[in-house]
Order: sequence, then C-alpha cells, then structure tokens
Amino acid sequence: AKCVDIALSSCTDVAYTQMMYPNFLDQKSREVIEYSSEYILISVLHNLLQGECNPDLRLLGCSVLAPQCEKDKVIKPCRHVCENLKKNCLPAFDAIDMAWPYFLDCDRFFAGEEEGCFDPLAKLRGEVEVEEDLPSDLPATFIQFKHHSYSQMVSMLKKTASKCSHIATTYSIGRSFEGKDLFVIEFSTKPGHHELLKPEFKYIGNMHGNEVVGKELLIYLAQYLCSEYLLGNPRIQTLINNTRIHLLPSLNPDGYELAAEEGAGYNGWVIGRQTAQNLDLNRNFPDLTSEAYRRAGIRGARLDHIPIPQSYWWGKVAPETKAVMKWLRSIPFVLSASLHGGELVVTYPYDYSRHPMEEKMFSPTPDEKVILVL
Repeated sequence: AKCVDIALSSCTDVAYTQMMYPNFLDQKSREVIEYSSEYILISVLHNLLQGECNPDLRLLGCSVLAPQCEKDKVIKPCRHVCENLKKNCLPAFDAIDMAWPYFLDCDRFFAGEEEGCFDPLAKLRGEVEVEEDLPSDLPATFIQFKHHSYSQMVSMLKKTASKCSHIATTYSIGRSFEGKDLFVIEFSTKPGHHELLKPEFKYIGNMHGNEVVGKELLIYLAQYLCSEYLLGNPRIQTLINNTRIHLLPSLNPDGYELAAEEGAGYNGWVIGRQTAQNLDLNRNFPDLTSEAYRRAGIRGARLDHIPIPQSYWWGKVAPETKAVMKWLRSIPFVLSASLHGGELVVTYPYDYSRHPMEEKMFSPTPDEKVILVL
C-alpha cells in the first residue's frame, strides 16, 4: 500500500494531503467510500445536528475514512481529541435521539499520544501553519509587520500571551460557521478574572472579512501592549494595571480566508465581506433602537436592560453573532469599539430609525448637535 492524494469531496479541507487504501473500515477504493453509509453520514451530520459540532465531526470522520498517510505509513488520529469531542457533542446527539456513530469509536480507531498520533482538528485552532523563524539576534520586543492568515494570527496571539503570561491570556468566545475559534487575547493584572470596579474594555476587528486593517491593528496592538509593558512604559503599565483589555482581532475568519484566497485588488468589495453563511455580521444583531424609543415614552420603563424582540430569532442568526452575545452576557464591558475599513465614518448607538419599518428615517439623538460640532 502507498500514500495517494485525497480525492473525497467531503475531506478536501483536512490538514494533510495524502491518505491510504484500505482505510480503517477496510474500504479499498474511493468509490466504495463515497457510496458507504459512513461517508454519507459525515456529509449530512451538520444538518442533522442543526449546525452543532460543525465541522469538527466531519473532520474527525475523515481521519477514519481517509487516514493520514506519510512515507507510505498510516498515522492514527489522537484518542483524546475523539473523547473530548464526543463529550462536547453528545448533548446534540441526544437531542435528536441519535447514537454516537460506531465508526468514531474512540478506543477502536484512535491512538494515544505515546503511540504517535495526529490531531485532526488542529486546523480549526490555527495550529497547522508554521511561521518562518526570525533571526535570533532580534530583541524580544520586535514586532513584525505583515498580513496574518488565520493560523498565523492564532500563533501570534498565543506567542504574545506566552511572552507576557503574567498579564495576558488567550481564550475563545465560540466558533465561526466553518468551525474556527474566535480567539481573544486579554491583558490585565489577573488574566482570566474579573475584578470588582476594574473597567472591562473590548476591541473587535474584521467583522467584515475583507476589511483587514482593523484585524492587523489589533494583532499589532497586542504585541505592542506586551512589549511596552515589559519595557516599563508607564502609560501602558497604567492601562493594563487599571483596566481589563480584550482584543478580538477577527470576528469573521471565514470571510477573511475567502477574501485572502482571491487576493487584494482582484476580489472586489463584496467577496469575503460576509460570513460563510452569506450573512453580514454588521447587520445581524438585533435592532433595539425602535424598542428604546418606544420604551422611552413609558413612564418608569428601564432602558438599561432592553429585551431582544422575539421576532429577531425568527431570522437567521450567525454563530459568530451568538458568540458575541454570550460574551457580552459573561463580562460587564463598559466600553467597546468595532474597527472597520474602507471608508471614513464613525457610527454611534441609536443609528437605526425611530420606527422599525422605516430603515432610512432620520432619527437624531438628543446630542446630535454636539456630534455635528465635533
């Protein structure tokens, strides 16, 4: 048996390029695999589970149906990856009364790390692409200015957090539609913990996937905060010592990758702008402006906690949008900003219309004249 190129349409985006026949299910050809019930199942699991565990389960299934092959030897996927995914995904299977697929048996088709295994989900965490090594004589505070792919971005955020581990950490607020982690780097004196009366601040970049300046600025800002803190910059030290800062460089990594494939100057202004679901995240959040105006006319009504209208959930809500909503509920942010690119404009809260059915109606806020003077 020898390594051959992967030709299975549902497995073309795995982190390796070659597989071997027969696979772990003793299927001896591409045709046999593509007509098998196992292959059909991994192709439809996303719809069956209503988007849960996507594309994790498909990539895990591909590691069994199209096993990784190097130098004419098969490498098994890691057992701990299978076990963790099974633990996280079982509630989704239980919700539709479906059993865990037999061909994803963690004990039978997967191996321990001591046996030499690979992580079939590494690509989702940005752990596949290796960055070029920089000269060893560069200072520890050196910042390299370049465009970063998703995996390079994740690698840079992790390296930065590792360099400043006493004031920084990384975490994910959720997954994009295609399964990429939405990575945040945080700076504070107690990374990972909210401190009473310490203000929480967040920056979000790359909401539109093809608007990349904000994404790169936040990657550089993370490096700058780390480097300047280590160098003893009093302004940066005061910021980090007295504030908890969260930076999410890319809210739409799927759109960015699509735009990057086309290349600058060739993709127009729409390719990669939206998510893999063809949703514009900037217009996917609920419109609370009309509800705020309605409540303002009710004596005693609160405007600091406005419930989301039930009709909002009747539409399509992106997983990226849901991730931000969950993020907002878990951390009491007092200030935030979303960085866009391509136009000189600043928008403020209440920039929708007073009436929900009249989108372009001019609805000035009480401080409209102050804003115009500025």
